[in-house]
Amino acid sequence: MESSSSNVTTGVSNWSSIFTLVVFVLTSENHLPLDFTTVPLFAVLLLLATKCIDGHDLRVGLFGEGGVKPLSIMALFISLAYLTISLDAAGLFRFLAFWVANRGGSSGKRLHLYFWIFFLLLAVAVGNDPVVLSGTPFLVYFTRIAGIQPPTAWTYMQFCAANMGSAVLVSSNLTNLVLAGAFTISFPTFTAFMALPVLAAAIATYPVFLLMFRGRDYVPRSIDVQGEESTIEPSSVLVDKRGAIFGSVLLTITLGVLVGTSILKVPVWQITVPPACIMLVRDIIYDWNTSRPTTQPDSIEMERTTVTSQMGATEGVPPPPAVQNAQGFWQHLTPSYIGSRFPTATTVLKRLPIALVPFALLTFVLVQGLTSKGWVELFANGWAWWARNTGVVGVTAGMGIVACILCNICGTNIGATIFAARVLEVWIARMGDSIDPRQRDAAIYTLAIASNYGAFTFTVCASLAGLLWRSILKQKGIHVSQWQFCKLNVPLAVVSMVASCAVLVGEMYVVHKN
Repeated sequence: MESSSSNVTTGVSNWSSIFTLVVFVLTSENHLPLDFTTVPLFAVLLLLATKCIDGHDLRVGLFGEGGVKPLSIMALFISLAYLTISLDAAGLFRFLAFWVANRGGSSGKRLHLYFWIFFLLLAVAVGNDPVVLSGTPFLVYFTRIAGIQPPTAWTYMQFCAANMGSAVLVSSNLTNLVLAGAFTISFPTFTAFMALPVLAAAIATYPVFLLMFRGRDYVPRSIDVQGEESTIEPSSVLVDKRGAIFGSVLLTITLGVLVGTSILKVPVWQITVPPACIMLVRDIIYDWNTSRPTTQPDSIEMERTTVTSQMGATEGVPPPPAVQNAQGFWQHLTPSYIGSRFPTATTVLKRLPIALVPFALLTFVLVQGLTSKGWVELFANGWAWWARNTGVVGVTAGMGIVACILCNICGTNIGATIFAARVLEVWIARMGDSIDPRQRDAAIYTLAIASNYGAFTFTVCASLAGLLWRSILKQKGIHVSQWQFCKLNVPLAVVSMVASCAVLVGEMYVVHKN
């Protein structure tokens, strides 16, 4: 073992290995004034140019090996994203939010609790991104008409619930998909281990909210909504009732099939891509039957004639019929025309988190670069020493702390999860049959917990959901400083991690009794 560790240390002592590690750390948005899409791209191109990584690393990073199939994971993620965003475009989530608001009545504390439960359950079903996309604007609107200023207690509650609830189902977060693929975990098994820890965290964390925001300005005892807003019926915000019902049934069936076939090793993209295509076709048909283009052919022709006249090329001479037909065809392919003709499908497609695809794939490549240069094996050696000397409790505590920190320095929780999962893969492969199953499962599921909870720890850029949440609030005139984010979230993260990890340790001793 000592000679192996010595060889690994020697392998990472050359300049290219060190340079690979430095570039990986610099992919965090904290260090370079670039966005999360361009930074990994520049990093990969730089490593390729300096021959720190080669074509094999690029191929393995993009197409995967073993249980991890990056392209399949991305197809699953985008497909489910289309289904959930389409439901949001139909008005389903706003309908549910108004329904919960009506159930809460005029009691501020009861309504705050109801929203906490609602956003948790919604995040379990559809993931954190849809909750942030639809829930944040709704809460800003609701708190303003209710006279609750500042809305801090409500917006932070919603963000915490979104990232806590997304830890239950594999399909609710991209980090869960990475872990399930890396360690060949079935959907039912993942949920069975994660449900109780998340429930414990939800119960333990909410009293912390009440303590932190105990002032009446944050959560008033009574809420009195005045004006027309007080009589809003939840059904009035449903844009497409039939679409909401159709999409809900389709999403439920898709998740059910995912759970039922996960033990059969069916590629996940084969299950989720067809329903997403069905929903896309349904949205297009709905738009075709209900919407009309805003750009009229007459106005198009007038504009075309005017431009042609101004150019002075063929003034007063109409173009040939073939040219007229071709121009009419291309006029109907302009983005403005397509957007007005198919508003629902266009809106949903624009809101898809497509930027996450190159970000995640390039992060896989960067981690493969660290693996080929010996860094992952070196960290796996350190983790093996820690596990050997601290036991199940030490493994759980260590992974919880390290993973939460990595979320803030490794290019969001996605980069942290891919990197930490690769370290655990090497550790598990090296230990073989001698590994303690309690330590193995404790490390994996603690990483799953921390990759979700890590979104509400130190920095906004610990997750892409955090960047999206802050961006929406900024558009609504609400400023979220880095210090405020850290100050308010760290107590929540500590309590939720301790509660979830404590339950997880108990599960390890119950499931693996021997």
